[in-house]
Amino acid sequence: MRSVIVRPRLIVALLAAALLTGCGAQPSKAGSAAVVGDHAIPVSTVESRFDSVLQSRPRMLEQLESENRKDELASRIAAFTVRQELADRAARRQNLRVTEQRITEWIERQGGAEAAMSETIFTADQARSVARSLLLMRELGSEQLPKVSVRFDYTSATTRAEAKSKAERMARGPEQAAELIAEDSASGSPAGEGRELRAANNPRMAASTPLFAAESGTVLAFRGSGRSTRWMVARITERRISDEQGQTPAMGSAAQLEQQFGARLLGLTAQRTGVELSPRYGVWDPVAVTAVPEEEQRSGFRL
Repeated sequence: MRSVIVRPRLIVALLAAALLTGCGAQPSKAGSAAVVGDHAIPVSTVESRFDSVLQSRPRMLEQLESENRKDELASRIAAFTVRQELADRAARRQNLRVTEQRITEWIERQGGAEAAMSETIFTADQARSVARSLLLMRELGSEQLPKVSVRFDYTSATTRAEAKSKAERMARGPEQAAELIAEDSASGSPAGEGRELRAANNPRMAASTPLFAAESGTVLAFRGSGRSTRWMVARITERRISDEQGQTPAMGSAAQLEQQFGARLLGLTAQRTGVELSPRYGVWDPVAVTAVPEEEQRSGFRL
């Protein structure tokens, strides 16, 4: 089944956070599917959505059981529920909102609630909740895409282990980062300092890289998409929101790009608030803003 959010294809730019403990590790987190900041998402919320979709789609249930993938569905539902909480928090921070009328119009454009949810992991009765979250992500993306830019120092790596080692070295401070970049540049590896990117200049790239979704001082390591085996290791030295808005290019997929960029920015909210996922749903990958089965399947590093 297709996820409700189209994943970016240009760069699979994913990060991983430091080890996160399970929600059952503290009494206050018992019975939680996830904890986002100071808010606990009950297991019952995820289970209710899980049961609802399987009861309404017996063929899906049969397929998942035959492939032993029911846990995967539960993890996807848990992950989207976390994203909904992150979207709410990010929207409150920026004073953004979505009216009930816009939600209704969105559902009607999809052909009604049943059609809107037909190829997702949710059912018709959840259409308004899902639509609201997707529209909030679009609002977030639309608000920041013309304004945000980043400055960063970077180097490269060819293996996960090398990327982790270099990220840890860069995270020790500016002097260590500069020393590493000088060494790699002298050896012919792609590396440099003071690189600047503005999201509006390349919205497709912006929607598919974690560089715009990290606080200043964060070190990121992530791998390119497709057949690329090279990793990028970057230290964000400045994240800036400009008063002057750039002009994003007009294109038919603008709304989709804004939603994708907004979803990517939820990684920044996750960094600010913290996310802990119950081990029953896997582990949290804060740049992909999703759940993955095991720590080694996290798609990179965030230090």
